[in-house]
Amino acid sequence: MRRAIILTALTVALCASALSATTVAYVPIDRSIDLSEAVLVGHVLRMEAAYNADGEIVTRIDLLVEESLKGNVQRGEIFTFDAWGGSLDGVNVETVGEARYRMGQKVLVQLESINGEYHTLGLSFGKWDVSKDAKGKQWISRSLSDLNVVGVNEAPVEKMPLRQMREAVRERPAF
Repeated sequence: MRRAIILTALTVALCASALSATTVAYVPIDRSIDLSEAVLVGHVLRMEAAYNADGEIVTRIDLLVEESLKGNVQRGEIFTFDAWGGSLDGVNVETVGEARYRMGQKVLVQLESINGEYHTLGLSFGKWDVSKDAKGKQWISRSLSDLNVVGVNEAPVEKMPLRQMREAVRERPAF
């Protein structure tokens, strides 16, 4: 009986830790722009699970670029980047805190290169949904709900006008 209780407690603890948020250090907008190798606005055109160069399962995302705020990417170009996890060959890998994308979704993405492959900066930290309000003004918003953000010295920005992000990127020095 005692062994069953211990095993049950251990199982619950392991499940709880698997469901908990991923911890990331908070990075202010200006610093996140500096860390991004590309900042793109576009529509998710295609998503497909694949193995990356290290044999890990990722989801390849093809983004039809509408606007490049940073990086050498042209309007109309299809830019491919990876999100950690996916379902492939009967194996399902889920990365807690990773950005989630939907076909046709309009997004602004801040991308970093990891071992030569582009990924969303800081998991879901660098993925912003683009929407319009009733007056036609474009906004970007992001969900940090799957992330445990530490090192916060200011309120994390979760929503701002797209125009404000454009200005912030333009103001940053080119490296």
